[in-house]
Amino acid sequence: MAHGQNRIPANCAHTEVRHPTALPPPATETTPRPYGQLNSGTVVLNPSKHLSEAIVHFLSTHDKIAEFSFPDQDLLTAFFKGNWKPISWYYNALRTLRYVHPNEWSDDEVRCLHYILPDKPWQSRITPHESESQLGEMNRWWWRQFDQLGEEIQKTDLQGWQLLQPTVDYV
Repeated sequence: MAHGQNRIPANCAHTEVRHPTALPPPATETTPRPYGQLNSGTVVLNPSKHLSEAIVHFLSTHDKIAEFSFPDQDLLTAFFKGNWKPISWYYNALRTLRYVHPNEWSDDEVRCLHYILPDKPWQSRITPHESESQLGEMNRWWWRQFDQLGEEIQKTDLQGWQLLQPTVDYV
């Protein structure tokens, strides 16, 4: 089955979540592939030398590596199969969830917003058709936070601000 064919509501763990603080039911051996995948959009790894070597070995020997659609998360899902637990959506809030799964979403619950899709707010202050875009509001959230950070950091770390500022497109 092609990767795009997996992207249907029945295959999505978020479809089963009925309110913002609920967790999706656990994946089983019979749930569709995307349902039980680790989303590595927000991930922090600090493996020991032994674990790092085991991951590299797995990467060089696993027979399905060439089939991975999302290499980082497919690798982590396969390597840690049965040894990881999902966390609440709001620690990796995919911005599309706001309108695709409104029963699950709550602006007040978001801890870390994952800016998936090509329209990244830091690429331009004004995005094409922003007023028509369902994602435009979340892009404005990013700019409000960036502007607030700029005001604070310019007072305490001007050199840091001068290093950060060129990474963002103000146009």
